[in-house]
Formats: sequence, C-alpha cells, structure tokens
Amino acid sequence: MRYRLFGNTGISVSEVGVGCGPLGGPGKTGLEPALRRAFDLGVNLFDTADMYAGGASEDTLGRVFADVPRDKIVWATKFGTVREAGGGYHKDVSVGHMKQMFEQSLRRLRTDHVDIYQLHNPPMTCLDDDALWRELDRMLDAGKIRCYGLSIDLAKSATAFLDRTRGRGLQMVFNPLNQEPRAILGELATRGVGMLVKVPMAGGALTDRFSPDWPPVGDERRQRWGEKNFAERLRLVNALRPILCGNGRMLAQGALAWLLTISPHVIPIPGISSLARIEETVGAAGMRLSDAEMKAIDELEGGGLKDLRFGW
Repeated sequence: MRYRLFGNTGISVSEVGVGCGPLGGPGKTGLEPALRRAFDLGVNLFDTADMYAGGASEDTLGRVFADVPRDKIVWATKFGTVREAGGGYHKDVSVGHMKQMFEQSLRRLRTDHVDIYQLHNPPMTCLDDDALWRELDRMLDAGKIRCYGLSIDLAKSATAFLDRTRGRGLQMVFNPLNQEPRAILGELATRGVGMLVKVPMAGGALTDRFSPDWPPVGDERRQRWGEKNFAERLRLVNALRPILCGNGRMLAQGALAWLLTISPHVIPIPGISSLARIEETVGAAGMRLSDAEMKAIDELEGGGLKDLRFGW
C-alpha cells in the first residue's frame, strides 16, 4: 500500500480507501472479513455517514476495529442528511443538529475524534451560516476533528466553500465518465486540499460485471439512469476497456489507476461489497497509467470524455 497526505492536514491516508455506504444494512451484513482484509492490505481510510443504514455503518466500523490503535485508522464521516420515517430524506446542517449527530458518530465509531468530518451534500445556502463554520472551527482547534469538508457534486460549489471556510476536505464524484472535478485539480495543491472520490467506478459501469443483460432491467440503477443512458455508458466503457485493462489490470483497477495518476491529491473510496471485490479494488493501489494511456483516454470521442457528466 502507498499513502498520501490529505491536503495540508497532516493526515496520512492509504491511496485507496473504502466507502462504507449501506454497510450493516439489509443485504450488507457479514462484511466484517472484507473490512479486516482491507485493513490487513494497508487500508487505513474508511468513509461513512451518520445516516448510512440508520447508523449501522458507523456502528459496524467501530465494532470491527475496536481493537485497532486509534492512530492506525482514519475515520471520515458525514452529517446533514436526515432519513425520514416514510423513507424520504431532508437536509439539516444546523449547528444544533450537527453537534447532536457528532456525538452519536463518536459513540458508534468508538472514538474521541473524527479525522475528516464532512457536510453531506448540503444546500449551498449553508455557506451563509457563520455560526456553523465558527463551531466547526472551534471543533478543529479543540482537536475534536482534524479536518472538515464538503461532499458535493459541482466544482463551483467546492471553490465557494474553500473561499469561505477553513475546510480543506472535498468529496466528489470523479471517474472517466464524469470528469467535472478536473476543473479544480490545480486548486487542490495550491490550497492544501484533499479530495475523496466517491463513485469512482461510475456506479458499477466501470467494472467487469456490467453487460447489456446485467444489471437486469428492473435494477434501481438502470431505472435511475434510463435505458438510453445505460446503453451509452456501456458503449463508452467498451471504448475505454482496452486502455484501462492494459498491463493486466482489471477494468475497475484501471479506473482507479486513472484517478491515482491524474492527481496526487485525490483518494478513491470504492464501496465495499464483498471480500473478492476488496481484494480487487485495493489491489489497484500502486497502479498507474502511462502517459500514453492517459493521452489515449483524453483523445477518445474526439476529446469529448472531459465534458461528460454521468451521475452516480
């Protein structure tokens, strides 16, 4: 495993982390061996949120790593998305809600501090809430958090956040089919910012599992994307495949290697799904694409991949 500094925070993170979205929820139990295997392979960064699986994601992580020295783990968690009883969601990034949820996250993760604390896709009106940033700054100065940041979708929102606050963490969708964050890669170094990369495999499209017949038509992703969008993803992945799979790489490893090559300040956090997948994705650590391979990807579709914005 190789490690990278997360911006100018002094936090050293494995260059491939693990996203723990629905961990502990329905159909996502029994993944403890995969978590421990990731750790044994050198992963120290685990990303979660207070609302994932109703708190079960944080609780599972805290339980699985209860015997690991605290300085060997980097906890990244989020607040601000609230699950409603009827299954919907709303946003609450108020100071009162944040303080309440922070204490719950500490309890579930079995820790006294959080390394990277993130607002979870908040409304950007939050930038006008000076009380929120004062409280996060206080927590930063007190050592309750080592860094705070924003999980968002648009580069312009990232720039506004960095201009307004002391936060130096970002989390964005970034992969060969959604290159919107390239617009701010230069700012990561000059501002001392680290970026966690969510959805690094384009919702599963950049894996060897996808085909015209899988996932099935009724799958939530195909319904969300629409059949035309799904077919276009497959077409573009087939164009990318010979490049990403060069030098014996699996397709998912190639997608991660593309991210690791494009900037030393980004850290992909592929989601946890099985022990076999953990071995594959963590195995991308240390992989890089050659200059020729990076150039070939940039030239695909007449250079048009840079303008794609395929969502998660």
